[in-house]
Amino acid sequence: MQQLEIADLIRANQLMNPHLDFSTRYTFYYDETNNFRKLHIINEQGFNNSINSNFVLGGFLYENDKPNLDSLVTGLRLQPTITEIKLKHLAKGDFLECLKSSKLDYFLNYMLNSNLFAHYSSINPLYYSIVDIVDSAILESSVMGQLDIGFINGLKDTLYRLCKLELPRVTDLFYRYQYPNIKSNQVLSFIQELTELFSDYEDQFEFHLGLTSIKQMLKEATKKNSLTFVMDEEDHVLMKDFFHFYFRLIYTFKNSEHILDREESIIYEMNGIKLTHQGIPFQNHEFRDSKSDLLIQLSDVFVGLVGKLSTFINTLSPVDIEREITNLTGGQKSCLDAFLKVIVKSDRKNQAFFHNVNGLSELDKFKLIFNLRGYS
Repeated sequence: MQQLEIADLIRANQLMNPHLDFSTRYTFYYDETNNFRKLHIINEQGFNNSINSNFVLGGFLYENDKPNLDSLVTGLRLQPTITEIKLKHLAKGDFLECLKSSKLDYFLNYMLNSNLFAHYSSINPLYYSIVDIVDSAILESSVMGQLDIGFINGLKDTLYRLCKLELPRVTDLFYRYQYPNIKSNQVLSFIQELTELFSDYEDQFEFHLGLTSIKQMLKEATKKNSLTFVMDEEDHVLMKDFFHFYFRLIYTFKNSEHILDREESIIYEMNGIKLTHQGIPFQNHEFRDSKSDLLIQLSDVFVGLVGKLSTFINTLSPVDIEREITNLTGGQKSCLDAFLKVIVKSDRKNQAFFHNVNGLSELDKFKLIFNLRGYS
């Protein structure tokens, strides 16, 4: 069994986020959506799973006393044959279709007025898969250590948006070079082909600064035949698993209790690690069968809706999103507002409840929805 000391991880997290509260004791409940377990390139044309939907891990939490939710279950008026509440029992279809559901509207308003708070980690698979190119370029660059995090995130978003625009050709390139396992004798040709894919965008204002900066740093990387973070990995495997996202939550809120839906692969990984804090073993999580725990079931409803929202955001432009939100029916607006208010309420309680691995452009579209509904 591997022993893992988390004191340094906790300290580093607090240093990077000095204004966030990680010490208060909460009880977290988790479910996940879009858990494809492993993302890899199957051929030059595509991936084994859709990259338009984020993996979302999250749910609800409470501080102090556990709430009684009997009135919620009664008010949902579900069929008596349903033994486990899931999003599909309250709403079906894509994000906008789900907003038509009166049951979902009731559920979200109930949560808004309860002592429960929402939390989630949302990971964009394409963004996650390509940002190591930027990190590798920075590592090999003479300007390493001189760039602030905002500029770096801007570079990552530039590369992400370009990869979305040229996804078929990027996929073909990645497949041919066994990305993220580029060989040292292929670094030069990989970089040349990658930058050539985006040459037509270099004179466009929105891409010019980011793309020229990335190209300059990649040019330095070719001199060393190295892109550290996309070498010596498994051929074509972009995401091996989601274990470290589960693990992050456990050490981030060390003083809290974490109750997770049973996911056998995650249980196997967790059982292989003995956690210690300042040398003292500790365990702050447990796995439960969702059929026996109502709050895990309710977490399925929430993270399922967040997952559908991610697909809506990732596949539409800001102009399209504004049109769709503006044209919602009264019922859809009511449901959306309740959903957004749950997030606002939870964010005001503790901004550390939300964690996004995503491009700035996608996060801006998320903020746009809030602004359109009057929540800034």
